[in-house]
Amino acid sequence: MSKKWKWIILILVLLFPVQAIANTLSDSDPDTDVKEEEEKRADEMLRYQSNQFTKPENEEGAVEETTLSDGYEQVAENDHLALYVEEESLALQIENKQTGYIWNSGLTKDKEYNLNETWSNMAHSAVTIDYIDGEDKTSSESILSNESQVSVTEQEDGFSASIAFEEAGIAMQLDVRLDDDSIEVHVPQSEIEEEDKKLATMRVYPFLGATEGTDMDGYTFIPDGSGALMRFDEKQPSSMAPYQSAIYGEDEGFKRSASSEEEVRVNAAQKITMPVYGMTNGVDQNGYVTMIDEGQTFADIIAYPSGIATDFHWVTAQYNYRYQYYQPTSQDMSGYNVYQDEMNAFDVKERITFLHEEDANYVGMAKAYQHYLLDRGMLSTGEDQVDVRLEFLGGEAKSGLLRDSVQTMTEVTDLPDYVDRLNQQGVDDLHVIYRGWTEGGYTGTLPEKFPFENKLGSAGDFEQVNDFFEEKEIPLSYYTDYTKAFEGASGYSGQKDVARKINAETITSEGEAENFYSLSPSKSLEMAEEDLNEYEERGMSHLAVDSSANMLFSDFTSDSLRPQVIQIYQELFETLETSVDSLSLYQPNDYMIAHADRYLDIPLYSSNYSFVTDTVPFLQIVLKGHVPYYASFSNFHNSPEDELLRMIEYGANPSFYLTTAASHQLMHTASEDLYTSQFDNWESEIIEQYETLKESLGKMEGETITYRTVHDSDLVEVGYSNGKAILVNYKNKEVNREGTEVEAKGYKVIDRGNQS
Repeated sequence: MSKKWKWIILILVLLFPVQAIANTLSDSDPDTDVKEEEEKRADEMLRYQSNQFTKPENEEGAVEETTLSDGYEQVAENDHLALYVEEESLALQIENKQTGYIWNSGLTKDKEYNLNETWSNMAHSAVTIDYIDGEDKTSSESILSNESQVSVTEQEDGFSASIAFEEAGIAMQLDVRLDDDSIEVHVPQSEIEEEDKKLATMRVYPFLGATEGTDMDGYTFIPDGSGALMRFDEKQPSSMAPYQSAIYGEDEGFKRSASSEEEVRVNAAQKITMPVYGMTNGVDQNGYVTMIDEGQTFADIIAYPSGIATDFHWVTAQYNYRYQYYQPTSQDMSGYNVYQDEMNAFDVKERITFLHEEDANYVGMAKAYQHYLLDRGMLSTGEDQVDVRLEFLGGEAKSGLLRDSVQTMTEVTDLPDYVDRLNQQGVDDLHVIYRGWTEGGYTGTLPEKFPFENKLGSAGDFEQVNDFFEEKEIPLSYYTDYTKAFEGASGYSGQKDVARKINAETITSEGEAENFYSLSPSKSLEMAEEDLNEYEERGMSHLAVDSSANMLFSDFTSDSLRPQVIQIYQELFETLETSVDSLSLYQPNDYMIAHADRYLDIPLYSSNYSFVTDTVPFLQIVLKGHVPYYASFSNFHNSPEDELLRMIEYGANPSFYLTTAASHQLMHTASEDLYTSQFDNWESEIIEQYETLKESLGKMEGETITYRTVHDSDLVEVGYSNGKAILVNYKNKEVNREGTEVEAKGYKVIDRGNQS
């Protein structure tokens, strides 16, 4: 063999293991990719099966048979319901005459329960109270606890009962009457009588529909975030706490000021904005929804799953007649807890609507609540049109060594340019909001609003921009707030214009960069009245109002409890409506929805409580077809593809928070968390989301949601009143549902026929 060939063979031998290793690595890459893809899909499946999505219903769920019990007397009947009462306890049985199902507010006498005497008495009694003794200690008493004196008087459509609690020495009246497919429960405040001991809290029919164990198919609905379910088929660990949340949030007028450590929350729980809850005993079979008509401003919603304290699932409202608060006695804030001396004056009035068959679910509950709001003028039909919300940050306050300055992020004259650019690419339906237009920038200047910040444009520039938007018939809303008053800002007195707690402390909040007070609502109204001329003179015909439609507190500067504060805020918004064409409101409470031409930052998730099993679009079903609502900012979303599908499923319009300047210029300002906002970077995404929403929700404009079917946790169908439906597929693969093909991570609009 020649020397040349020997060298060739040697080189081949040396190269072979290297090539083999290379081949091995090359061969392993597809396997690695497959494994990573499988892990990604597994993570996504876990996400869709989490409590932030909705589980498919159990088609063969069990429902316990119910019968009329001995000891109950029929006191009223109509075409829908028959009402029975047990005089000793005032426990109810309500027969749904459409189905024959009998609802119980108490326990069945011939059945054994794993309850002690205290729980048994509460479960079977119509009313349970907590009362305060002379040492500011509380005790609990139910109608059955100490042989309370009860007297029942039958009425034409129900009954009226007088109750005298033996140990507490407290008397009251309870009225229950039938009204169509509902019962109304009423406890008039004028009939409450106290002696030495004082009424603290009250629960009325807390065990209505309560279900023992995890065998029955059903759930409790709570108004957390967009809406949440607590299914009966999942038992909770005994160490867990129940759900308890104050309607409209905790009343800051009585809340103890938190320490800096207590202020830190990883994920703050979402606030209840609608005083409503419900339960099903068999999904699509039997259900009810309770709408709190009076007393909601002093109420908490409480929900217990089975396994916490008892084996029962139950839900109720707790009414607070006296709050406990902290009374400091020295400058170092040492002090003691004490209860209110005067009783909060309010009637309790609940409307409980009974649902059956296809309405016995959270969709039926939402539709019942929607009708309730419409009947009371609290919800009106507006232009529910698909458009995109673009919020622009004008100027932001920036602290300096010698003096503060304003960081210009979007000049007012930039806005028409962006609108023209989007119009030229087919984005015609817009809603624009301008923040930080006040002198001094966005953060720290309120409640002072005028003049305009001159670094953003001259008065003439603002006038020309307003004219441009008016000619285009595109709303340009100026962002403002009638509740926040920043520390160090002008336009108010820190002594007489800020809201105070019952213990005379000011109501304050600590922001990330600036602390602010809450204005006394009477001062807020005064400022709104003063601003009207400014709005008219400057051509500001649309406003986006933060805080004032969502924050509700008792104010002891003006001796106004929550009901009076609502009246003042309603007058404030009525005042604004005399001057401006439209109001966009951020997460308004139910009593403010009638003033909202647009609902901003609607929650699309619940608070992720461990005892919650599902998240549902209850709030969206209530509003759809009546008020256009907008999701949170898309440029903050971690999973933009899924979030866009969520918007389609929940019927929400997209939103973006934008600037002309690069967001890094906001470093060391209160808006430094706005980390990606430049319009040039987001223009294509705005167009894409707009086109997608127009192609999907654009076919449902002005329509209401009639049904929602969860085929799989990641395949959901939502039906509308025009007979069309949207099938949303979160899966990473194409699906075929009854002949309808939906692409991976996509949607399909289908025609389901007449839904009337």
